[in-house]
Order: sequence, then structure tokens, then C-alpha cells
Amino acid sequence: MAGIKVRTDPVTRSKLGESALSDLREELRAIDCQTCGRPLRRWRRPALAVYADGELANASLHHAGCRPPGWHEGPMAPVSDVPHLTWRAGTFVMPALLTLGAASDGTPFFLVNPSYEAALLQYVDGKRGEDGEHGETSENRENRENGEDREDGENGENGEDGEDGEDGEDGETARGWQVWTVEVFKELGLDGGLHALSPDAVPTRGLTASIADRRISVTVRGGEVHHHWPDIPVSPETERLARSRGSIVVGVTTLFDIHKPITDLQIGMHVATGEFAVGVAALAGSGGGKGGRRRKP
Repeated sequence: MAGIKVRTDPVTRSKLGESALSDLREELRAIDCQTCGRPLRRWRRPALAVYADGELANASLHHAGCRPPGWHEGPMAPVSDVPHLTWRAGTFVMPALLTLGAASDGTPFFLVNPSYEAALLQYVDGKRGEDGEHGETSENRENRENGEDREDGENGENGEDGEDGEDGEDGETARGWQVWTVEVFKELGLDGGLHALSPDAVPTRGLTASIADRRISVTVRGGEVHHHWPDIPVSPETERLARSRGSIVVGVTTLFDIHKPITDLQIGMHVATGEFAVGVAALAGSGGGKGGRRRKP
């Protein structure tokens, strides 16, 4: 997937590297300007603005006239608090044949892309712990080598130490900025993988759902973090299975536009490979969720 074309500046290209820029181009979608809220013209490249605070950063899309491309250091607002951010969600039943033995019946599923025009980034220092997970993120990025400035959309060569995206040897992984939007939800507990598809999977702490009037609302809470996706249509079969289980599986992805066709096989493969954040939302009684951001049309 080639992804969208964006306007970038030399500093951003140097700091992010081609690997992170390529991931952003694949995962970001040009829906609305994150400054003015008006639509981004599909035949014009949006500007990529990045706001970095230590080892975390927000990357977002804007009209070039509203906010030029650039790299900014300083405090930033959470991606979920941006008022013009587009999110989309849908519900369906995952066939039992595609759950790899995790369920003997169809699985009610809520799939959401929470962030179309913005992405969270984290700087990773390239070390892995004994269990293969990423180690501590670096607080000092001065030793990171700057790549040569490149025109947007061109693939440059990585540095000799492979810092811009390739896994190293002997238990090391890529060092540098990585897209972290979905990883945040895994850190909130949505890391169940295929086991979440099992009818006896334990509900994820802080993840709840409610159904009323053939619409479902899902909420994720973790400390001060609050994500709310309300009023998504739910089919009678999905509702029946969710009420029978007392829960619904929630998948979070930035790989797909939820308003475009996605096959059950694609979803099952991404769940199995850990590319989705997946949890189990306990189903509350009747009455839809309140508050939070409403879905933009």
C-alpha cells in the first residue's frame, strides 16, 4: 500500500527517517484539516506537522495555508483531544471458521479506526528485553544520525547501522521514531490477540460497551485516558451474539478505512499477527453511552 502523499520539510524528514514517514503515509488519511476542520482537497498534498515532547510526538495533516509542514518541540495535546480528528467504526460477526479455533460460534466484533488525520509517534532506542519486547525508550536523541534530505515520496537508502527501520541482529530492533497509535491501546490492555475471540475470554479492564436502539457505544478508560465511540449501528445478529456472550470483541486499527470494504479474512489475519489492538468489552445494560466525541459523517 503506497499511502498518501504529504508535504514535508527537511527537518521532519531528517528526524523521522524514511521508515517512519512511509508508515505515516500508509496510516494517515486526508479527510479534514486539523487546524480549520474543513476538508482536505484530495488533489492537493496536505502538510505534515509534527509536535514532539521528549520521546513522544503527534503527527497531523493540515492545509498548507493553515499550517505549513514542520517539526516543533514542546508540549502537545493528546491525539484523542483534537477536535477535528476523524474516526470511524463498524460492527459485524466474525465467522467461526476464521477464528482459528478460538470460537465455535460466530464472534460479535466492533472494529474502529480511531485516528484518520493524526498519529502518535514514540522514539524507541533499539534495544529488546529478554522477552523480545522493546526496551526503554531513549531520553537522549542527540546520537541519532540525520539522514540526507529527500523529496517526499522517494525512498532513500538507510544508514549503515540500519536505524531507519530494519531489524538489527542479536536481539536488537530498529532505533528511531515509530508509529505508536495502536500500541497505546495495547498498553491500555487491548492486547488479547486471538484469545479475545474465545467466548470465555475475560473482559478487558476499562473497556465497556452498551447497546440501545440497535446502536452500540464503546468506551476505553485508563487513568486519565478516555476514548469514546458512540452510536454505531449494530445488526440484529451481532446484537444477539453480544448479548448472549455478555460482551463484544473490540479491535483497533489504523490500517484500514472502516467505510471501505474489508474482508473477514483480512481482519482475522491482522488479529492473529498482533497488528490490531484487541480486547473484550463487557456489555452493560440498556442505555447508550454518553459524552465523548461523536463520529463525523
